[in-house]
Amino acid sequence: MAIIFKIFNNSSSSSQNSSRTSQKSCIVVIIFLILITLLLSSFFLDFSPISKRKQHQVLSDSAIPSLHPTVKTVCKTTLYPSLCFTTLSSTNSTTFRRILETAMTASEKSVAKIRTQLQAYLAFQDLISHEKVALRDCLEMLDQTLDELGQAMDHLLAFPASLPNIGLLYSNLKTLLSASMTNQHTCIDGISDSNRSDFSVAKQIGDSLIPVIRMISNCLAIVTYMETINKDKSGNHRHLFAKMTQRGRGKFPAWMTSSDRILMEKKHKIKANITVSGDGSGDYRSISEAIKMVPKRSKNRFVIKINAGVYNETVEIPREKMNIMLIGDGMSKTIITGSKNIVDGFSTIDSATLSVAGDKFLARDLTILNTAGPHKYQAVAARVTSNSAFYRCNFSSYQDTLFAHSLRQFYRECTIQGTIDFIFGNAAAVFQNCLIVVRKPIHGQSNMITAQGRKDPNQNTGFSLENCTIVAGEELKAWTFLGRPWGNYSRTMVMKSYLGKLIHPQGWYKWDKYSTLETVEYIEHMNYGPGSDTRHRIKWRGYKKNCSQEIAQHFTVGEFLRDADSWLVSTAFPLFTAS
Repeated sequence: MAIIFKIFNNSSSSSQNSSRTSQKSCIVVIIFLILITLLLSSFFLDFSPISKRKQHQVLSDSAIPSLHPTVKTVCKTTLYPSLCFTTLSSTNSTTFRRILETAMTASEKSVAKIRTQLQAYLAFQDLISHEKVALRDCLEMLDQTLDELGQAMDHLLAFPASLPNIGLLYSNLKTLLSASMTNQHTCIDGISDSNRSDFSVAKQIGDSLIPVIRMISNCLAIVTYMETINKDKSGNHRHLFAKMTQRGRGKFPAWMTSSDRILMEKKHKIKANITVSGDGSGDYRSISEAIKMVPKRSKNRFVIKINAGVYNETVEIPREKMNIMLIGDGMSKTIITGSKNIVDGFSTIDSATLSVAGDKFLARDLTILNTAGPHKYQAVAARVTSNSAFYRCNFSSYQDTLFAHSLRQFYRECTIQGTIDFIFGNAAAVFQNCLIVVRKPIHGQSNMITAQGRKDPNQNTGFSLENCTIVAGEELKAWTFLGRPWGNYSRTMVMKSYLGKLIHPQGWYKWDKYSTLETVEYIEHMNYGPGSDTRHRIKWRGYKKNCSQEIAQHFTVGEFLRDADSWLVSTAFPLFTAS
């Protein structure tokens, strides 16, 4: 900088005034470039193996005894105790609640730091389209993580004023933390798909997220430990749900309001806030235009009526647009269609015709299509990253039709059509009375109905298919598997469902790239039909057939979606527990 000033001072006096502005501009530009260089240098240093080793360093034996006994006890229950000791090394907290608060705060700070670094890199580097898409998806996932960690902290700090009992607190915390961890894995999966070998930052970003994933895992383990030692206090919640669900069997749950029940009766019409009609007879011609008019973070249900017609548009429900309900004129009449796919340069996340991030989203009586076709590989019809419920909706594509990404989701009397992994993700999702149609894949492909992505034993996620009908579509002659594990703790239940002859005798398919078979949890219970014969099923340790009613009960709406009374209460969808 001294050299720069010397050059400026040696300029002729006659041009001094005229060049003063230029001098200042040059100085500002140079300072700006220096700051950017330092920021990007920090970015790569933070993503370097040295930084990673620092984040994973183990406390010495002399340092561990200085921790409070409660901290030691908690950390020993986690999957990554050394990281837990490091995270909590400076805390003076002696209660489980304050220890969890400290661990969650540390996780949130780490995510925020990585997000800032990633945003700077994306802004100041010359990247090709594929790289930009992958990094922008990561930014979206990091934003989602910060939002969910913030919600989890709000629940923790507000308890008990905000929730009726401690069981709901644990359920909400595990749901939000499970989703936060899933976001990081989604980011890593996305950037690892880059085709450029010189896109080295992809691996560096992935490596930087591993400690964050482990920190969130430790938070989940702490919640599980708290839940275990308070089992008696939270147990009443489970019995209450069981009682509620039994009373509502085949009709409406007892916890649904009378107004919700009225909404479900066909003779009553739901009053819409906005109407969409492609012919111009409604308030708006497109669904996206209508969504822009929804108030942000509204606590009241906002109903958008979509008249019969084909709407060729990509529809996004952003995080700030909550409590939206889309109502069509029927599966065959109201159709939302798109054709984005991974071959044409879109990521799996970005290919969705309908993307839902806004909380407590509802949809009924419509179809969501991705018409890219089987040769375009991943082409998502709907990607759902929120507490959502769908009633009498049709999801149709080939590979990766329905991305049930995270949080709690409920599908009732829906049709889902596809080929490879066409119900995938890591939500806690129940599919009730759904029609699952397996389509003909391209030559050399095998069909898998589900690819559930649970990657941590403390995540409260999984798929439950109850009273569903699984059949072959037109021209399908290939064997089909019920699913394959997209994570070491992948969990799927199929119960009281009709399985057509398309189901392979082994039932389930291994996926060595993403999981081992020692810890997965796949269960079949009281299914029927030609594909339900379990005599030749796989012999994995985590596979169960003809399980007890007690185990099956855990995968019903009342128990698997344990916070159902706080968001399904507004769905007006008829729920029941299979008996």
